[in-house]
This record gives sequence, structure tokens and C-alpha cells, in this order.
Amino acid sequence: MATKTREEINQTEKDYWNEGKLDRTKIKKLRRHAFYYSYKREKKILKKLLKDFNGKDVLEIGSYTWAAWFNKDTKPKSLTCINISEVELENGKLHAAKQPFQISHHLMDANALTFDDNSFDVVFGGAILHHLDIEKSIEHIHRVLKPGGKVVFLEPLNMNPLYKIYRKLNPQERTPDEHALVSKDFKIIRNKFTFNHYFFDFFSVAFGFISLKIFGDKNYDNWINKLGYNLDVFFSKIPFLYVLFARVIIYGSNKK
Repeated sequence: MATKTREEINQTEKDYWNEGKLDRTKIKKLRRHAFYYSYKREKKILKKLLKDFNGKDVLEIGSYTWAAWFNKDTKPKSLTCINISEVELENGKLHAAKQPFQISHHLMDANALTFDDNSFDVVFGGAILHHLDIEKSIEHIHRVLKPGGKVVFLEPLNMNPLYKIYRKLNPQERTPDEHALVSKDFKIIRNKFTFNHYFFDFFSVAFGFISLKIFGDKNYDNWINKLGYNLDVFFSKIPFLYVLFARVIIYGSNKK
């Protein structure tokens, strides 16, 4: 099979987002159980990390993840958002209409950022790096960040064989060329940034499946989901077990 060019991949990504081709309805019920407590943990962690955004020039690789992440105490000096999809960019503009801080939007490929060197204090994104060429995008993110600038990314993982099988069986939930992160991607990020992380969702997925079968699409706040979540928090602190988990928050500082 011929290897796709970056331009072909970019066009496919743009078409999928512009045309709304993804179908994630199958997984939504399970997510409501499996992620019930981990979403709360995620929100708490992000609230702490978002303190570094205040009074800073911030770049989102994406259009409106900030709308879900930011809270009333998040007040960047400026927020710049980019997207390769015209539709997603317009959605970002709609979210931004009444915000009390400056927000600008640019149609741009994150693999080839056109901003000047040392333009931003923080770069962040939600479920975006795995749609990109990791080496190219990380190189550009490193370039546009000021010395000591911060990064925060929330990404899916694809190291657990069970998740690999699920992804193969459910291609409608993702774009054809996306690649949830694996160990070699961590190494690329670590070359440019200090590297810290929080891992989410292994036991919670299995226990969430059981909970869904017992309770149906309701009563997510139950002992089964809570047990899965607590097991995740405990085992995610053991370094060699990180390959089991489904999602990760990556955060760190620029090495320059």
C-alpha cells in the first residue's frame, strides 16, 4: 500500500471534521459509566494546571477545547486558536463570542505552525496530537513557545492490546489516519519537553461495562464504577503499568 502524503492526510482530516463523518454513538453509554469518576478527576487536575494560563499568551491546537476546560478563574492575556477544519474553526468562533479575554482564530495546519518563534507562554490541546505528525507538530510547538513555556495535552492511548482490538473493530469512531499515542510518541515529546503525566481508564472501562449491563444508561454514581476508578488511581501510579490505560494528561515545560 502506498504511503499517504501529509497533504493527503490533512485533506482527509479536514473532510472528516467538516462533514461530521465520525460516529461515536456506540461508545457514549459506556463512557458515561466508565468515565464518570475519571472525568471528575480530570477536571480537578486541569483546574490546577490551568492556573499557569492566567495572564499568559496561550495557543490552543484546536478551536474550542478551552470552552470545556476553562473555568471562571481562567483568564489568559490572550487566546489563539487554530484548526485545519473551517467548520470546527467557525464553531470555535461561536463559543468565543462573549468571552472577557482576547481570542483570535486562524485556519492553520498544526504540523506547520506559521507563528513567530517564542510567541506563546502556553500551548495546549484536547485529543489533538494523535491526529498529527508527532515529530513535526512537537517541533513547531517547541519553536513557538517561549523559553520555559508550558504544554498541556489530553490524549488517547493505544498500547493496551484490548484497546487495539476495539479500535480495529470500530473504525467509524475515528479518522482513518489518526494514531492514539504509543511509547515512541512519549519519547519524541520528552526530547523537547519535561514530561509529566496522569493516566486514566483501565479498570474503569471493564467495571463500567459491568455497571452498564446492570444499571443501563443511568445511575453512573455507583459502587461498581467507583471501585474501577479507585483501582485506576492506585495502579496508574506504577510506572510500568501505564501501557494499560486509555487516556493521559501530558504536561511539562519547554526545554530551551
